[in-house]
Amino acid sequence: MRKLIIAVLVIVALAVAADFGAAAAAEYTVAKQMRQQLNLASDPSVRINGFPFLTQAVAGHYTSIDIQASGVSADPLHNLDVEATLHDVDAPLAEVISGDLHSVRAAKVDGRIRIKDTDLGRAIGIEDLRIQQPSDQEIKELFPPGTPTSASPRGNRAPIKMVATTDLAGQRTEVVAFGVIELTRGSVRISASNVRLGRDGVGTVSLPRPIRQTLLNTLSTNIKTDGLPFAVTPTRLWVETGSIVVEGTATNVSLRQAGVAAATR
Repeated sequence: MRKLIIAVLVIVALAVAADFGAAAAAEYTVAKQMRQQLNLASDPSVRINGFPFLTQAVAGHYTSIDIQASGVSADPLHNLDVEATLHDVDAPLAEVISGDLHSVRAAKVDGRIRIKDTDLGRAIGIEDLRIQQPSDQEIKELFPPGTPTSASPRGNRAPIKMVATTDLAGQRTEVVAFGVIELTRGSVRISASNVRLGRDGVGTVSLPRPIRQTLLNTLSTNIKTDGLPFAVTPTRLWVETGSIVVEGTATNVSLRQAGVAAATR
């Protein structure tokens, strides 16, 4: 009996190892496809969820697939983080084996892009741009009534705080700006409404009107998001330390719709 149990355990272990090995091979194939679609310098991270993998592969249907990629370029932004979860994916076994995934489709996709402050700052010509979430006290003092607070649920509008170093009267000076980001017709609109000199990390010193207006105009911009990964329609956004995050969903999506496009204007 003991030998039988050991034999069964060995067979199970080999089957599990084979299953994980097959999953790893399939993930590699999808990663190669995504690298090409997103024009990446290296393969993205791909995880095929669900166990056993081989049962899903034979059926040509997968519960979900997670994809994460860094350094995605969408001119003039060049360092986007992209995440997507594909649900109920139909992928014929022959295509997974061959690497030709032209007919792979997902019933639903949850997609997300992360716009880093350094990338955005470079695109709009603001050196050392730092994106932060305003405190509830700053929102209360500096924003119009009804502005969402940092504790509000994520939606299509959120407050933003931007800190940057710029040249003022020949001197490198820190400025602090406050505004609102919102989803408007396929883009994220950043509207800066208040800017002042920074002192001890807090924006407290007022600027002359012409300089103030120039900075407000520079910091107010549009970031197009109608090219979210897998044709996702953006529905929510929020601010995190160092980045703006935009996410949304899509249905009945082809793997060939993985590309991302974004632009500031």
